[in-house]
Amino acid sequence: MWDAPMPLLPYLNMQKNGSDSTRKVIDNLAETPGSLPLRKHKKKVESQYNHPQIRQRLKDMFSSKCAYCESRIDHVAYSHIEHFRPKSIFPERCFSWDNLILACPRCNREKSDRFPTEEQNGPLVNPTQEEPDAFFLFEYDDQTGTANVVANENYARASVTVETIGLNRPELVKRRSLFVRNLVFIACKASEGDPQAMELLRLSTAGESEYAAFARGIIRRLERDTHP
Repeated sequence: MWDAPMPLLPYLNMQKNGSDSTRKVIDNLAETPGSLPLRKHKKKVESQYNHPQIRQRLKDMFSSKCAYCESRIDHVAYSHIEHFRPKSIFPERCFSWDNLILACPRCNREKSDRFPTEEQNGPLVNPTQEEPDAFFLFEYDDQTGTANVVANENYARASVTVETIGLNRPELVKRRSLFVRNLVFIACKASEGDPQAMELLRLSTAGESEYAAFARGIIRRLERDTHP
């Protein structure tokens, strides 16, 4: 997951048009389900958040990375405009700018319309409004050679988030571990006093870098080993 601050103001004129569109969506949801004209109208209304300029703004904000798993998206798939709070459950948030994030197709499909309640140890951790490092440990296991998202045991929400979105699904762990393994090698060079390696490692913590949360974790580990 990625700590990406949302802008203070909505992009384009979503704030201006959002209330009317939201009311139409809510009205449609209240109508008899299964009506083809109503479904088509609902789809047309909801498509307003999928404007190309809104998509581009989200790509810029998230550096074309998935807000959940931090994988870069566009070179292998089309990015999805994801509603953090599902519009099927929270239709009033369909056009809320602070409810839109960028997600890869797989994370979006894994999460789908699931949004655990407090009774179910929810809600999910919001990657744009909460600090992911407070809820998760981004660890590389030297013995297995895998990079895993470990939920902070003090927060039940963290475990539910990992499971709901599938942040440790096998395909993701395999791809992520290959990347993080290189960071670990660079960290070894940095621990030997290589200034270029240290600079590369620090650059890997930048928001636009893939799996930056793991780079931050490696630096913290390096600092602990250097200054026990």
